[in-house]
Amino acid sequence: MENSDDNNDEDETEWKTSFTDFTVGPNPTSPHRVILHFDLDCFYAQVEMIRNPALRNVPLGIQQKYIVVTCNYVAREQGVTKLMSVVDAQEKCPQLVLVKGEDLTHYRDMSYKVTELLMSYCHLVERLGFDENYVDVTEMVEKRLTHCSSFEGHVYNRSGVETNTGDHWRLAVGSHIAAELRTVICSTLGLTGCAGVATNKLLAKLVSGTFKPNQQTTLLPQDVDHIMGHLGSLRRLPGVGHQTSKRLQALGLVTVQDLQLFPLADLVKEFGAHTGQRLKNLSLGVDDSPVVPTGAPQSLSDEDSFKKISTTREVVEKTQDLLTILVERMQKDGRQPHTFRLTLRRYSADNKWFSRESRQCPIPNHIGQKVVSGSTDATAHLVTMAMKLFNKMVDGSAAFHLTLLNVCFTNLPPARGTVASGKGAITSFFTLGSSPRNSPIPSQTNVPAHSHPISLTLILTPHLFKSIQTLFIKRNSLNCLLLFKTIGTLGTVGPYCLIQAQKILRRKASLVCTERRLNVRILHNKDMDNNKTHQKLISLTRVLN
Repeated sequence: MENSDDNNDEDETEWKTSFTDFTVGPNPTSPHRVILHFDLDCFYAQVEMIRNPALRNVPLGIQQKYIVVTCNYVAREQGVTKLMSVVDAQEKCPQLVLVKGEDLTHYRDMSYKVTELLMSYCHLVERLGFDENYVDVTEMVEKRLTHCSSFEGHVYNRSGVETNTGDHWRLAVGSHIAAELRTVICSTLGLTGCAGVATNKLLAKLVSGTFKPNQQTTLLPQDVDHIMGHLGSLRRLPGVGHQTSKRLQALGLVTVQDLQLFPLADLVKEFGAHTGQRLKNLSLGVDDSPVVPTGAPQSLSDEDSFKKISTTREVVEKTQDLLTILVERMQKDGRQPHTFRLTLRRYSADNKWFSRESRQCPIPNHIGQKVVSGSTDATAHLVTMAMKLFNKMVDGSAAFHLTLLNVCFTNLPPARGTVASGKGAITSFFTLGSSPRNSPIPSQTNVPAHSHPISLTLILTPHLFKSIQTLFIKRNSLNCLLLFKTIGTLGTVGPYCLIQAQKILRRKASLVCTERRLNVRILHNKDMDNNKTHQKLISLTRVLN
């Protein structure tokens, strides 16, 4: 994963969709899950090489401030490494071409394209940073039925392996799907990357980088102990950050092996039952977390780090620069923000990177409307709000030393169901009608307007009902209101929900065919509570606006 100092990607929650409070797909604890982890090669450098093909065969570094945050493999062959200082990199490679990488716009846009491309083939895709994605292909594997006798790519710690029993054939099929998706990403977007194939997210991420670049590796269950035993430092364990690592070190734990052998009772005493058990599980390669489909960002942010800002005037100038960029992104997004947050980092010799402080406030409706409408004075209003928050954190009359500023719009409304990009759209959770076993990767050919109508089966939880209702009511459709009023009378259902398209149009076509009729069938989960509505089946029809 790319590291770009502090502004590598947006807030951790940015791509968490409003649908994350329900589970879609197979049980996350299933021993037969097949999870893919995709990690794009030197992502920022690849994006720049796509933008300027003349850079492909020269040593290229992406510069942020005085650091080379990443570089292409031509530069790496000459000794340049990620996070090397610009001075050291130029000493290693005098021919190094540096491209400024502070503006993340192009990287962010390409990142979304990768995730959306994956989501067009599998509805269980979870974005992790700019250059990583998890994909749960368990259902695709089961639908293919055919037991593979060979793996695509490498198999961790193995030169050859039988694949006719247990999880082997599922993982073998998963490796073929991973290879197909990597080919699609490369042919469509021009990006190469690595992939890991395993039975959970943690293991897929750990194994994906075994062979680089542009390769993939499958981890068999019997080799989990081997890969976990060779991790070494606790910081190499995904999910163990700086603060947690410090607390573990205070207990005398330095390596993953130390954590494996440490008594669970002592971990629970230090971290609590939930976190203690989670840390123990991670050290053993156990990860039951589901792949959570990602949708439209719940927040948008931009930030910049620097050596020193120590005057109010500098804060105003930097905040205005950041907000100008962020407002442009917000206008493209089209949703009105309701909350503004300002984050700063004070210089600390003891805790240089982890001393952030934040304040937030509501955005008045008239200012929020100015943001999305492109009003020229929107940024000025926001700067005034930002400085009020700043003054709550910093005494401007006293000396201060800041090394980072972050501006963020949060509390964004859900994306509309008809957003063409698919982020947050209800179509993100549809299963394509074509079977994977008949076609390795579904076709994306547009379907003509006279094609058969979409037939959907929905099993609803209250959370899903609320989310869908919010999406469609915003479209001011009386038919939608009647539809969901009827659905609302059916009562609650079981803990899981499923949206399955039985005869769905290709994703792009379903967004452009605006005069179509949609047949919706509402079925009940067999676990729903009590009464006669268990037996109800309602056929409804509405016109897509």
